[in-house]
Amino acid sequence: MRGSRSQAVLGGLLLTSVVVLGGCGEDEEPAGPGGPGVAASVGDMELRNVRLDNPPDGIYEIGSAALLGVAMVNSGDEDDELVGVSGPDFTGTVVDEDPASSDPGISIPEGETVFTDGPDGPVLVIVGLDETLRTAESLEITFTFQEAGEVTVDAPVSAPLRLTLDRFLREQASGD
Repeated sequence: MRGSRSQAVLGGLLLTSVVVLGGCGEDEEPAGPGGPGVAASVGDMELRNVRLDNPPDGIYEIGSAALLGVAMVNSGDEDDELVGVSGPDFTGTVVDEDPASSDPGISIPEGETVFTDGPDGPVLVIVGLDETLRTAESLEITFTFQEAGEVTVDAPVSAPLRLTLDRFLREQASGD
């Protein structure tokens, strides 16, 4: 009997989460792989869902690398280019696993969106982390565009959905 009640409560929680998440605004961009991030804009460039991918075992060690996910939206009448990614707590970036690519050189055509973590876009990796980062912590990152200028964000470290759900269920079971 007790097992049936637990299963019913768990089923109800999962159904509620689907309904709540499904009711999010229709005009919002969906969060990409890795979970929700932050947004910023400069000139005609919008950055959406900026975040570091979830780390192995929940932590990025000093000196390690992290996948940087971002959707770069060019709402202007001219092409733009991401010419720099910098920050005080890492040594540089690598594009498409090319260690010689210190200048990102990622083109964002007018009226289009470029994703750095999708199957068709460039892969952007932060290298040489100067500090240990855990899920839910953030890293200061400055994006520099040739036309639009620069913008700085605090990119959160994503948590895997499995760990987020596990934590929620543990908190529910303990009454927190």
